[in-house]
Amino acid sequence: MMERRYNYHKGNADKEFELESYRKCVQEKRELDKFLETIITPYIENKSLKILDAPCGIGHISYFLNDISPSSSFFGIDQTPWMIEEAKKLCHEKQNITFQVGDLYDVLPDYKKTFDITINWRTLSWIPYYDEMLKSLFQSTKKHLFLSSLFYDGDIDFETKVREYQKEVGENQFNYYCNVYSFTRFKEFAYSLGAKDVKSYNFHINKDIPKPSIDQFSSYTLKLENGERLQVGGTIILPWKVIQIDL
Repeated sequence: MMERRYNYHKGNADKEFELESYRKCVQEKRELDKFLETIITPYIENKSLKILDAPCGIGHISYFLNDISPSSSFFGIDQTPWMIEEAKKLCHEKQNITFQVGDLYDVLPDYKKTFDITINWRTLSWIPYYDEMLKSLFQSTKKHLFLSSLFYDGDIDFETKVREYQKEVGENQFNYYCNVYSFTRFKEFAYSLGAKDVKSYNFHINKDIPKPSIDQFSSYTLKLENGERLQVGGTIILPWKVIQIDL
């Protein structure tokens, strides 16, 4: 069976790097997060819903969406304890947002068709493949699933393993995947699970992001002659899409 879990076993130095990266998302909202808000607002604004944020990281997506849908209840799951600790700190004043440490594959079967809306943000491309996670999210969701990942419009999947030697985990093994999936195949799989409709929104970044250290895998932008920007991580073009699956 294909390994399905992301490598979360980071050392202390990696932990601080990850947390600092996520905190920047709160201090200055990412363009992709803003893009989600424009798409999801009609579905959550002025409504009382049960919304799943999985995996939630430090909870910044729930934190921002709560401003749009303060009558909804948000539930975040992540298998990294120190991410959940940070999420609870971020959202400590928001009584309608709760978090739990847990593996999505083990926890979500207990929440069969519990959530009106599920958000799976910037995750699928970093795990070995999406099939098992998508099945789990479908089982827990009643109406709509919103996710972001790297997709190619042709009939090809691209699998890439990233190993950052400057991080503790990278000294002994690769850190994570950076996969680009065939959207055609993904859509067919979603329909096979019972999706009624699958919509895709291409994300075009309108902000310049400076190039990081040559030894650090972090996204930056390259500006083309026509004024458009490509988002890049290391040597990999990052073709982000936001996907809306109606159930």
